[in-house]
Amino acid sequence: MKHLFQKSIAVLLLGALLLSCTGCWGADPLEGAGTPEDLGSPGSGSTSQETPEDDTVPITAFALPYLPGETLDPITCGDGMQQVLSPLLYEGLFELDETFTPSPLLCSSYSYAENYTRWTFHLREGVTFSDGTPLTARDAAASLLRAKSSARYGARLAAVTAVEASGNAVTVTLSEGNNRLPALLDIPITAEQTAGTAVPLGTGPYRFVRDDSGAALVKNETWWQGKALPVDRLPLVEAESEGALSYLFSSHEIQLTVTDLTGNSVLRYKGSAAVTDAPTTTMLYLGFNCASGPCADSALRSALALGVNRPSLVRAYFSGHADASAFPVSPCSPWYPQEMESDYSAEAFQRAMAAAGYDSGETRSVHMLVCDGNAFRLSAAKALAASLSACDIKITLSVLPYEEYLAALNRGAFDLYYGEVSMTPDFNCAPLVKTGGSLNYGGYSNPTLDAQLTASSGEAGANNTLLATVRQDAPIVPLCFKARSVIVQGGAVEQLTPTAANAFYQFTNWQIHIKGEPTNG
Repeated sequence: MKHLFQKSIAVLLLGALLLSCTGCWGADPLEGAGTPEDLGSPGSGSTSQETPEDDTVPITAFALPYLPGETLDPITCGDGMQQVLSPLLYEGLFELDETFTPSPLLCSSYSYAENYTRWTFHLREGVTFSDGTPLTARDAAASLLRAKSSARYGARLAAVTAVEASGNAVTVTLSEGNNRLPALLDIPITAEQTAGTAVPLGTGPYRFVRDDSGAALVKNETWWQGKALPVDRLPLVEAESEGALSYLFSSHEIQLTVTDLTGNSVLRYKGSAAVTDAPTTTMLYLGFNCASGPCADSALRSALALGVNRPSLVRAYFSGHADASAFPVSPCSPWYPQEMESDYSAEAFQRAMAAAGYDSGETRSVHMLVCDGNAFRLSAAKALAASLSACDIKITLSVLPYEEYLAALNRGAFDLYYGEVSMTPDFNCAPLVKTGGSLNYGGYSNPTLDAQLTASSGEAGANNTLLATVRQDAPIVPLCFKARSVIVQGGAVEQLTPTAANAFYQFTNWQIHIKGEPTNG
């Protein structure tokens, strides 16, 4: 999914209208609630809006922001620009494309046991770190072990029981099989002896320097790929806080930033800009209390799942910066079952509610939780509560601060909740739906689904069986997967192809237009 547009002034404000439910079988409240054009967004698909030529300011360098005093260690640094810079300095055993499909990078080949519990990865020959020292299996193993104990990567490596280096190979042992393990191994590899320093050594196309001209990323002359880079030097401009990015971008001191345009802190800027969206693993969904209350009835959960018009939700309440999804897998992924999709139908919703016995005329209250602090989330939750309040069901919404919201989830003090979760790149939904799962707040338990979760990790053909059960029993109802937006100064760059984890994916194909200098390509 890529969205591209240009505007002279881009100030992202929520402008969607909230409509009340028009009756049991009335029009969908999401329809007509606002359009991408109303919200100043690109909408679904790729669109473009031309900007007056005099809005484009020629650049003399392609500068990027960074946070002074914060580590650039890709394993321990927080979210924000330090993490955005990581792919320019570091590489993983694999890299993921825009469909979350892994391709070998520092890994040249690999093999695995029949049950997918033991994997051996052979390293590419001739790779060196930016100081010229060779990459070894010890470096790769040490990086994976550090990642396993980190906040950023710990969840995805939870099943790893051992990481061993032998010769030029790394062997990873798992407590349970996972046929998608390579999708989890785009983790940056650093030199073991520099682990934990402010700027560990990496094998990427650039290296960090601080010289008379200031901090910068400069061409790594020992880069094993040996490809031409768009520019040899990327100046780094100090941004004391995330809030400073708006000023730096508007004043053309930096030419690129990455943001969530439906997040808590909306980037505001002036001037010509181009926005390119990349799909992410961040899923928005509805969760049910499956242990008690009205939503313990799987027939009601399944019926309510049919009442969600996902494309309308994405257009009206997320400005198009998301991908509608009926399953806990990004629709951009090859693991998404396109053939199992069905279009929204108000009639199908009506039939399912009637078949479940919720058309008696007796009102039944359903309590829905949503976390405060984000206008896009609140508006979407209110619209969903209105659209699903059909026939006998009346949904009341409780908006809680994060700590209270989390406490209520842990107590099971809800019938329904609006959730957001960052899934691992293999789209493992076990934490959400497995018996005793760490994010299974609704107390859902289904031995058949538990067995299917194990099978889907160890058998290539079991994915759709699992997803069909999730849809039928509806312990959760996926809504969409959010996008991450790469914003660049208008006219500065061509050929952007960002991914969820790498704003600079296929950077060697970029064409950067710097005044007075030839461009790559």
